[in-house]
Amino acid sequence: MDDTLSNVEGAQGALLKYLKSVSSNRWLMIKIFFVLILFLIFFMFFVA
Repeated sequence: MDDTLSNVEGAQGALLKYLKSVSSNRWLMIKIFFVLILFLIFFMFFVA
């Protein structure tokens, strides 16, 4: 019973760590996309 409980707690910790990394990567992708859009708008209005 103790082994099962420790395995479940370990799996929960691994899933939470994976969820944290996925959510931070999502924010990183959103920030990169936002910067690219701003650069595109700047280029269209001021350079072209």
